[in-house]
Amino acid sequence: MKPVRLLAIFDSHTPYLAFRLNAFQEAIESRGLTETLRLEIVLIGAEEASYGWEGEGLQSLYKAPVTVLSHRFRGLGMRSFIHPSVPHCLWKLFKILIKRRPKIIFVGGYDRPESILTTILARCWRGKAGVWNDSKFNDSESYGKSIGLELIKSVIVSLYHFYLCPGRDSVDYHRFLGGRKKLALTHSWDVVDNHSIAQLAAYAGNDHAIEEALQVTGEYFLMPVRFIEKKNSFRVIDAYAQYHQRMAGDTLPLVICGKGPQEEPMRQRIAEHGLEQWIRIVPWLPYEQVPRACRRSRAVLLASTHDQWGMIVNEALAAGAPVLVSNRCGAHELVRNHINGFTFDPYDTEHLGLLFDVMTRDLPLVTRMRRESSPSMKRFSIDRWLQHHFEVLEHFGLLEKQRASREESSAWKETRAIS
Repeated sequence: MKPVRLLAIFDSHTPYLAFRLNAFQEAIESRGLTETLRLEIVLIGAEEASYGWEGEGLQSLYKAPVTVLSHRFRGLGMRSFIHPSVPHCLWKLFKILIKRRPKIIFVGGYDRPESILTTILARCWRGKAGVWNDSKFNDSESYGKSIGLELIKSVIVSLYHFYLCPGRDSVDYHRFLGGRKKLALTHSWDVVDNHSIAQLAAYAGNDHAIEEALQVTGEYFLMPVRFIEKKNSFRVIDAYAQYHQRMAGDTLPLVICGKGPQEEPMRQRIAEHGLEQWIRIVPWLPYEQVPRACRRSRAVLLASTHDQWGMIVNEALAAGAPVLVSNRCGAHELVRNHINGFTFDPYDTEHLGLLFDVMTRDLPLVTRMRRESSPSMKRFSIDRWLQHHFEVLEHFGLLEKQRASREESSAWKETRAIS
């Protein structure tokens, strides 16, 4: 009997994707399902420009077979449809799908041309296509919300058979668009390697390099973001200025780490407040140094006016750092106020400034938050991610003889979360 083919289709390589799919392949092997299931991966591009992930040597980074359709992913929005590489990539994908005819297909993003092609073709041989996605009601990544656009989205989203989302807000949005009876799972996307992040956070060998890169010694507030409008950097600078004035100079520095088109205007705003010695703008840190930089901070900040998720929140908590997170970010669902951080309205600079105060003055609270941050991520782990992916296979009748594997872990029923 031939194994059931599973196909994972994603925009481009990222370390997060490699970690998740490698864990999926390892789980297939550890459950003795290598004769039953065959996982394959298709990447539309080897690399993507926004975050600068390297796309070399992908076959050695993934434990399942990988097919790459182009050198670089063309980006989101209308570029997904009008870029000259689209027809060629779609033709390659068409041939792969017709040849493989996978039973279950996981696609990244519901609105990509390759995703739409995939789910339409899958219906021809009664395959099931589902989407990894973190869209929610109050995001607007490419376009603002409108009745007409939501109707178009509804038609597209309803094509998929299941939805794998990071949080409840996202699940509710997909069910609103695609139908409440469809399988929709929380904690099924945007997971990170909590264990490895905690290990990197505990490694002090990079401390000197981190101090030099961030241009600070001692503790600081850390904001790793792209310098674009939705990341709300200007309001953060204004909130910090209020905090600095109240504290009469007895403040912790703010380090804004990243790159983007707003860098020069941000520097001008910092100069207007006279805070050049207190707010640092520095380039991205190497990925392996980020957990330790988070651990060394007083708190990690994400103040977006809208953000589908925000995985720096996962990483900061896994590293043992408290977080200050906008309630417009999907990842605010990870935050428990006064336990592992605080949430706030991104437009309320006064509130954010007061949170800077609290995190500076209340050291017992900060100590308690540090203690609780890493354990709070146990409920958002790769184990739960894997459980939900096998749940999909069972739901569509592909693992009917493997029910005993669920009983091997009592955590299965405890962490099972169909919203």
